[in-house]
Amino acid sequence: MYKEIKLLLIAIKNLSRQKRRSILSILSVTFSVGILFFFLGYYRGTYIYMMREAFIKYESGHIQIHTKFFDDKKYQDYIKEKNLIKNYTKVCQKINLLPEVIEVLPRIITFGFFSNTKEKMPITIIGCIPENEKNSYIVAQSIKEGRFLEKPNDGVVIGKKLAELFNLKVGDVCFLQTQTIYNTPNIISLTVVGIYETGFHKLDKNTIFTTLHNVNLLCDTENSVNKLIVFLKNMNVVKKTEKELKKILDENLDIKSWEYYGQALLENEQGDSIFYAIFLGILIFISISTIVATMYMNVYERTKEIGTIRALGFYKSEVFKLFIYEGLAIGVIGGILGIILGSIPNFYLYFWGIEYTGMSEVINIPIFKIISRPTFSDVIISIFLGLVSSYLGTFFPSRRAVKLVIADALRTN
Repeated sequence: MYKEIKLLLIAIKNLSRQKRRSILSILSVTFSVGILFFFLGYYRGTYIYMMREAFIKYESGHIQIHTKFFDDKKYQDYIKEKNLIKNYTKVCQKINLLPEVIEVLPRIITFGFFSNTKEKMPITIIGCIPENEKNSYIVAQSIKEGRFLEKPNDGVVIGKKLAELFNLKVGDVCFLQTQTIYNTPNIISLTVVGIYETGFHKLDKNTIFTTLHNVNLLCDTENSVNKLIVFLKNMNVVKKTEKELKKILDENLDIKSWEYYGQALLENEQGDSIFYAIFLGILIFISISTIVATMYMNVYERTKEIGTIRALGFYKSEVFKLFIYEGLAIGVIGGILGIILGSIPNFYLYFWGIEYTGMSEVINIPIFKIISRPTFSDVIISIFLGLVSSYLGTFFPSRRAVKLVIADALRTN
């Protein structure tokens, strides 16, 4: 043990003697570890925390429940008899018994036309129960003008972009037109009671909200829904809750998690993660190459010194350890400095973030902020990879050092 400590102290002293090369190696590790630590925090924050949570909050909910016959792609069949849940109140009561459930939103969703008598455009019409929506859904919390829905026969809430397109304001009358359950056209007039703005272009422009009573009246579907949106405490309990729901709900109901609806998001995330992995791999390769080049030069310049150390009685294994310890010391110092370097952008993104609202008009993913959420495991991973790159960068030059013949090494100028 004493010998190991002595070798370590000699290795640290050697670093101070070769300042220029030591600094170059340390900076290489620092840069690699800093970038890695930053990207791990950015990936966890922006993709896992912000983008996934935003998608769940604005689009899918954690879990959606509908009949076995319901097909999200067949818009024309949304209000067919086979797709309606008539006993939704009892189903909601069962779901609410689960401890992980925060709220269940019964909805009837259909597609039709929105009009102001002069112009019209295709729109998604969502009928909801106002009391439930106020507790959980973002639209109820994003009213910019007027108010959210209150009474069963209340008016309609529209997005700000839609209001601008039709030049509507709170108090104006608009018209909703769609097919009934019997495939006959129907139209109702409603007063605009509120205008919302979430920042998500797809929602603000193409979706209107009214009461469950109004949409049932419009579609002639009596007291029915075609979807139940379930919000849970967090994403980690989705799989568990999905299994529990299958046990307590009727077999004619289908249960789908947010991952089913967020396939495009997950594919985009996977593509980006491959890019980041390649980028970080290049950084680590550069770090290893820099240390290898530096340590080879170190061995070359210290050939006579190595011969002297061997002549004084140091074993080959001890010389090997001496260079390895130098490399690991570079890894530790570079790793600590790298965490400090990576913490600077992570700190800013953690507390303030970068607004990215404009992207919601380009892609159908409700990302609103670039943020960072680094964890202690990210610190460990970053420092560990810094040590690994330092070890690999030192290993081969160290093997060369121990193979030197003592007599030849002492004769070297």
